Amino acid sequence: MNYCEKIRQSMIDGDDDSVVKYIKKSLLSGYDPKYILKNILIDALSLIARKEEKNECLIPEVLLAMQAFKSGYKVIEPYLKEKEKDYDIIIVMGTVQGDIHDLGKNVIKIFLETLDVKIIDLGTDVPAEKFIEAIENYNANILMMSSLLTTTMSEMKKVMDMLEDRKLRQRVHVFIGGASVGESFREKIGADCYTESVVDLLDYLKKNMARIKENS
Repeated sequence: MNYCEKIRQSMIDGDDDSVVKYIKKSLLSGYDPKYILKNILIDALSLIARKEEKNECLIPEVLLAMQAFKSGYKVIEPYLKEKEKDYDIIIVMGTVQGDIHDLGKNVIKIFLETLDVKIIDLGTDVPAEKFIEAIENYNANILMMSSLLTTTMSEMKKVMDMLEDRKLRQRVHVFIGGASVGESFREKIGADCYTESVVDLLDYLKKNMARIKENS
């Protein structure tokens, strides 16, 4: 039986029970858990993300696929765990103060969890000071902020100003995202990166990871 295709299709269908069942069977058959994660689960989630960007699927379908991914990831996670270690890349992420939307942030977090990074998720409605405290406390070198509301965009500028005041800006690479922001706003506040999709974000990270490590 082709478990790879069964897992992939179950992911796309948002059938988390079947995802779990076929992953367990594939592991018993000797499949590499890293292969299942990178070449099946992430590929399927990337496909859903691209469809969502093109308005070819609905938000409920995205949510079901995300849940299926999480269920599958829980099964293979024990096979992937390594001893506690020091990470070269530490990411602080959250939705800015006044905004409680987290769908986009949570989708990005799922993808980031498959990389060799440590993630500090501050959740939603995060005050500027809390972003700064987390960066200092965890010695983070990446900050990811999201805002879906035009009324909360100014919070990103507040965080950027605080990074400058605390002399943290040079060592922290800042990503911004969300429906209310774009490339022109990124330039205006002096952030480092804005991408329109999670796929573009991952491509940017992979290309610039070494440079980010060197600057931190």
